[in-house]
Amino acid sequence: FLLTRHTTSTPQVTLTLIIRREKMTSASSSFGCSCFLLKAKGGGGLRVRFRAAAAADAMRTTTSVDFDDDGQKVLTVARVTKILRTESKSHPTFYPSRRIRNDEMRYSSDVFQFSGEREAFAKTQSRFERRFFADLKDVESEIENVSSVDLNVFLVRWNATFVPAKLVWLQNIALNWPFGDVDIERKDILHKMGETTKFTYAALFRTMKRLATEKKLTIPVAKIEGQTKMTFDEEGELSSMEENLSLVNSVNSNRVRNKRIARDLLEFLDTRKPIGMDYKSYDEIVEAKVDIYSVPGMRALDVDGMEDQQGQIEDVTTVLGFMTLVVLSFGVGIGSWYFEALRKDALMQKMLDADF
Repeated sequence: FLLTRHTTSTPQVTLTLIIRREKMTSASSSFGCSCFLLKAKGGGGLRVRFRAAAAADAMRTTTSVDFDDDGQKVLTVARVTKILRTESKSHPTFYPSRRIRNDEMRYSSDVFQFSGEREAFAKTQSRFERRFFADLKDVESEIENVSSVDLNVFLVRWNATFVPAKLVWLQNIALNWPFGDVDIERKDILHKMGETTKFTYAALFRTMKRLATEKKLTIPVAKIEGQTKMTFDEEGELSSMEENLSLVNSVNSNRVRNKRIARDLLEFLDTRKPIGMDYKSYDEIVEAKVDIYSVPGMRALDVDGMEDQQGQIEDVTTVLGFMTLVVLSFGVGIGSWYFEALRKDALMQKMLDADF
């Protein structure tokens, strides 16, 4: 402690006593005292100020791992959040592999379950993370919230956004715009999940017109919201993860009528294909777990632009105007990107068959 005494010509004495905080390291208690101030003024009047940190707060400020009465390691929300945000390759989704030390791991999602050795799970997780970044264009992810639901059990709420594969060509046009930088805004359309969609070239024409005249483009990005329950054992080591996507529940509850959103969900689920499983078998599992065909327009014979037969003539006229605008205003080179995107669709199956 530090004791100071100051005197002046007036009958006043000031005493200051500072006691540094000490932590008792017993399994069940902790006490912190931040300062103890005594001040005496003329004639012996005494004022005392005392500030003590609560036991739980004192412990949280000094360590990230506590112990309960039985000696079990207790992780904190702050600790788990920090690890996910600073160490995990895809922080909303998985705990970093190097911190998983249990010989046995359990993982489950809406469409897949795993229970086995740590090395096998590490390979599965590595593939998931690799495909997450390789297959999803300009993917961004964030943790929304981490909460403790039980001793050493945490619920991680997260979201991931990305540019859908069918819109990459449109973003490429904006990124390579020859007449100056384009202001690109990412905006999800989850609020429209209950709306039945209809593709029209008129809307696409308006988008391209805004790009040409205002140099602005709004990309309707895909947004996947999920939650992962992470359970740690008595040693503070991760033992299981349960991942659930909110859109799967929405689709199975028949609340999704927007086929664009349904396709976004399938595109994300493709990154969760296990090692050694071909896409045909995996698709059958997804179809069994997710009622994707309840969404209008998702069946094999449903074709974009065919929902409204009376609108076909308008669509044909509009597409001619759209292609004229693309070729004349944007240049033949830029216009060719549209056709290049169509050509790449024909190669998609070969890419899907390559399990790398």
